[in-house]
Amino acid sequence: MTLWALAWRNVARHRRRSLLTGGVVVFGFAAFALAGGFMAQSLEGLRDGTIRSGMGHLQVADPAEFEDGSAGTLEHALSRAADVDAVLRADPDVLEVLPRLDFVGLLTNGSRSVPFLGVGLDPLPEARTMDHAKALHKGRWLRDRSERSVILGTGLAAALSLGVDDPVTLLATTSDGTLNAVDATVAGLAQLPIKELDDRFLATSLGLASDLLAAGDRVSKLVVVLRDTAAAGAASERIRPALRARGIVAAVKVWDELAQFYSQVRVLYIGIFGFMGLILVAVVLLAVANIMLMAAAERTREIGTLRAIGTRSRFIRRMFLAEGILLALLGCAAGAVLSLLLREALNHSGIMLPPPPGATHGVPLHVRVYLAAYAAGAAAMLATLALASWFPARRAARMSIIEALAHV
Repeated sequence: MTLWALAWRNVARHRRRSLLTGGVVVFGFAAFALAGGFMAQSLEGLRDGTIRSGMGHLQVADPAEFEDGSAGTLEHALSRAADVDAVLRADPDVLEVLPRLDFVGLLTNGSRSVPFLGVGLDPLPEARTMDHAKALHKGRWLRDRSERSVILGTGLAAALSLGVDDPVTLLATTSDGTLNAVDATVAGLAQLPIKELDDRFLATSLGLASDLLAAGDRVSKLVVVLRDTAAAGAASERIRPALRARGIVAAVKVWDELAQFYSQVRVLYIGIFGFMGLILVAVVLLAVANIMLMAAAERTREIGTLRAIGTRSRFIRRMFLAEGILLALLGCAAGAVLSLLLREALNHSGIMLPPPPGATHGVPLHVRVYLAAYAAGAAAMLATLALASWFPARRAARMSIIEALAHV
């Protein structure tokens, strides 16, 4: 009889002990898979939300714009924006190029003024690729890049008691230091997830922002949307030499270089779930080791009989290890099924997670199938059961034949 056949018969013969050990593995694997899926979904949602919030996959601007962040003054406006746009659109991975004018100023309703963070944009491609239009709470999105209307955050609108179709005046400083003002109409109100931004957010057409800042054809930056997020690094490496070849001085930044909040949250998540994984492995290891030690003690006479008929110590060790590996494989298979069932139940439960710090509303609970978590769970369970089986196997192989046969 082969080693694996004997191990299988021992697993099937000791059903109660096998079910107990398998149950530990099943729930341990399911916990790994679900926690990993939740972490992956959370990070993926945060990544996509960061990109669609207006950051894009790449940003192209004057190098000084990224160094000192002097947004709102056009001191470091992007020169030759039309040439840069042509280079970007020639790249096969580029889906859309979005011009932006970032500025700060005062918004007034005639009796009160409130500071705002403004952005001038091209409304139609923004609505196709970004989430600004989806955040509308009331009213409508901007129609074209020359419209004389604004979109306000609900917090900013509330501070001035403004509603849809109300007239407003925007005041800002041009690049030469002149104070300028333009009149506009409130087209819609957007409810942004971050309260501080919601209290200051203003979006308008590129034409109105250009008139307010006397920008002409200049823009603060160009935001690039790619067909695939994974292509961001490769696309940036192609775009930089293409710009230099045209004699254009511009810096290209990938989204994760600009999204410091995402990087910090990612490190925090990895630390939290890594610590939880270590605790889970320790619990499974201790539980299975205890069960396997009990199994070795209960099977002392059986082991003595095997040794008496000539079975080598090495075969005894390998038999216990094979039993542990079989239990790990069966437990992982059952754990995968359990995790998929629990995932479906959780995803259709309608449970809402509380809003993260700084956000105004929560999100529905969703757990994705993350194959790396399944692989990590299987590897952890296999290694844990192999380790937990090794010490009982070593003890069983070292038993004296006479003492083992006389054991009661």
